[in-house]
Amino acid sequence: MQRLKQRLCERFVHKEEGFTLYEVLLVLLLMGLVLRLAVPNFATSHDGIKRNVDEANIKKIEGAAQLYRLDVGAFPGSVADLMEPPAGVSAWNGPYLEKLPVNPFEPTQSYELNSIGQVRELH
Repeated sequence: MQRLKQRLCERFVHKEEGFTLYEVLLVLLLMGLVLRLAVPNFATSHDGIKRNVDEANIKKIEGAAQLYRLDVGAFPGSVADLMEPPAGVSAWNGPYLEKLPVNPFEPTQSYELNSIGQVRELH
């Protein structure tokens, strides 16, 4: 009996610290499953943010075009006319836009206005 107590005490006193291979693999597997479920949600929210930015840009440009029309009497020929006075326009009270909004879907492509001051669909 004494010998059994001694072996049990040695076993608990000299037990090595650390995780087994199975424990580490189980944690990695669980982390992988959690990431696999979470990553598609981040990608979806990123597209939603781009749509919201695009809608806000369009409303900002169209609102500026309406202000331009109230001052000048006609819609601007381009979005650039909202930032700099076009040649031959005397009633321009801008700038109606401080800077040209960047298209979140295609940064190299700029917004364009049609003849009634609405932004044309670019994508």
